Amino acid sequence: MISVIIPVLNEAKILDQSLCRLKTQLQGHELIIVDGGSTDDTPLIAKKYGQLISAERGRARQLNTGAAAGTGNILLFLHADVWLDPGAIEGVEAAISAGYVGGAFKQRIEGKHFLYRLIERGANFRARRLRVFYGDGGIFISRLDFYRIGGFPDIPIMEEMGFSRRLRQLGKTTLVAPGIHISPRRWEQSGIVRTTLTNWLITFLYFLRVPPSQLAKLYR
Repeated sequence: MISVIIPVLNEAKILDQSLCRLKTQLQGHELIIVDGGSTDDTPLIAKKYGQLISAERGRARQLNTGAAAGTGNILLFLHADVWLDPGAIEGVEAAISAGYVGGAFKQRIEGKHFLYRLIERGANFRARRLRVFYGDGGIFISRLDFYRIGGFPDIPIMEEMGFSRRLRQLGKTTLVAPGIHISPRRWEQSGIVRTTLTNWLITFLYFLRVPPSQLAKLYR
């Protein structure tokens, strides 16, 4: 069984649509939504689709809390604004059975602008060749290996970077297709170029060992 874990915070605008699409693919698996203190209707929507639990606000803490609550032998971490192609869940099972320690999905951003195609290619190259996984691409790992690497580091941002580094040290990772669809809302809110350049800058500063607390301020 796979435990699908989704951290949420005030996601009422998109959560119902995302979970409705996901529900049809999760027969025989479990869905855990980890709320970080929402003040909108997020908890009410989440209860319709899966197990709702609460955690201290912070994506890493919410992800680790969800992992502890799950009972599946595979953990799949998703964002609230994504959905999966048919067969994606089976792709995760096949990857773990084939000996991969974990990985992510091939990405598709749901927008028509040509810049989205460039962003997708860059993200898929990063995941496939550099083996660095971001949360919007979905991240999966066996439960045993999740605890072997200590879960997600408890930092306010870029928790996936440290997680990816530890995952690479365990063994081979892979990029699964059928893939994942990502809402373009983040790029639409602040602009495609500005959002992308900000993400690159934060990643660059992370490798320069700028404290995550400072990076979180920049991201906000």
